[in-house]
Amino acid sequence: MAKALDHKISSKIKKYLGNQTQTKTITEISRSLDIGRNTVAKHLELLKIQGLVEERTVGQAKLWSLTATPFDSDKFGFSIRDKKGRHLYSYGAKALSKFGFDEKTFQGKTTSEALGVNYEDVDEAAFEAMNTEKLAICHRKYESRKFQAKVVQYFFPNYDNEGKLTGTISFASISDTK
Repeated sequence: MAKALDHKISSKIKKYLGNQTQTKTITEISRSLDIGRNTVAKHLELLKIQGLVEERTVGQAKLWSLTATPFDSDKFGFSIRDKKGRHLYSYGAKALSKFGFDEKTFQGKTTSEALGVNYEDVDEAAFEAMNTEKLAICHRKYESRKFQAKVVQYFFPNYDNEGKLTGTISFASISDTK
């Protein structure tokens, strides 16, 4: 029977990564905490599944960091659009950087203005959320020369303090495919 993972070890790893300013390898974490490398690896995988840590591969090295917020991760993004569908605010730097984008790529533009007509379906979902004042969902694949991912975007109508529709808020969930 497999031995249960010790919650205290996961907590030590999270605390350690939270105090770091740079990503760390499993070996660095293991040595710093005086915990076996295999034990650290198992706990990191569990924490990764929970969305609490992230792994980034550089060459052959796997670098680990604490996920500061879900919106600063490889797997999620966030956007606010005005009534014309233009991005007022986009966040998800790690996720966007995989495609060669950053927050400024979309600033003041619709998705199709920023990326081309092949992405008009994303804007259509944003307008659907505004027109129906209900959740709209867009499933699509985003691609760059080096990266592909399935992206599911959830568009919600956004209102000001007086209840007037101002545009949309969207959340994107990103699943690696390449």
